[in-house]
Amino acid sequence: MYPLKLYFKNSLNIVFLSLALLMNISLWVWLFLDIGPREEQIFLHYNILYGVDLIGTWGKVLYLPIIGLCILIINAFLGWLLFERSKVPAYLLSLSSVVCHIFLLLAAYLLVFLNV
Repeated sequence: MYPLKLYFKNSLNIVFLSLALLMNISLWVWLFLDIGPREEQIFLHYNILYGVDLIGTWGKVLYLPIIGLCILIINAFLGWLLFERSKVPAYLLSLSSVVCHIFLLLAAYLLVFLNV
């Protein structure tokens, strides 16, 4: 196995994984500040044909950053396992974490816009 310390010292891994981690932290903060704990139900999904079709508690909005954190951890672990054989798949996994977080931030924007 490739040493974990060396995997995280690689410059591309540092950039991609820290960017994804920064986006995940900002997702947590943004959802807590704008939606936060509420007594009333919030809109969780909007469909252009039917309007709001899913309503739930505010805690369900936290599924977005939880999913993002799981994606980040799994991709970092798989990238570490693949890094010894070939660096390109490891870089692609790290980059895919960033891309996934971009889409999660977009989904969070839509949730905040729907509930504010």
